[in-house]
Amino acid sequence: MVIDGLKMMSKTQHYRKVTKPLLERKRRARMNLYLDELKDLIVETMEEKGEHITKLEKADILEMTVTFLKSRNDAASAESTKSEKFRAGYTQAAYEVSRVFASIPGIDVKFGTNLMKHLGYKLKEVDTSKGRGHASPSQSPGLTTSSVPISPERVQKSAPTPEAVWRPW
Repeated sequence: MVIDGLKMMSKTQHYRKVTKPLLERKRRARMNLYLDELKDLIVETMEEKGEHITKLEKADILEMTVTFLKSRNDAASAESTKSEKFRAGYTQAAYEVSRVFASIPGIDVKFGTNLMKHLGYKLKEVDTSKGRGHASPSQSPGLTTSSVPISPERVQKSAPTPEAVWRPW
């Protein structure tokens, strides 16, 4: 279509000639901006480790970023595995303490209950200091005062004598 010597473009032609290249230019500029930010972060991290990098290609930047993120992920999963093992061991030890208290006659029920509560609170402190959550001791498996196998039938309710109290040392 021609109006006064000027050729009019259709919407499709306008998109192909003007809009699409402009959008592509913006997309590439945005990718380059973030690649530059990644490069700055990588160079800063490498300099902290004592390495000096002068020039990085885009592929190098992406490769080093992926490597860094994988190593952080591996370290985080190793840390969570350690804390899970600690928690499982702590819970098992608390269960064993509870079982021993249940099998020894002459130990005050209140004392055993207070000890189990204390163990539960200490586990909660460990959990919250590591950011694992805010579970109460009664929510910790194996550490609830109701699951303590200390029965009134098997334990005297009188205060224990000093030589009858179980001590870890």
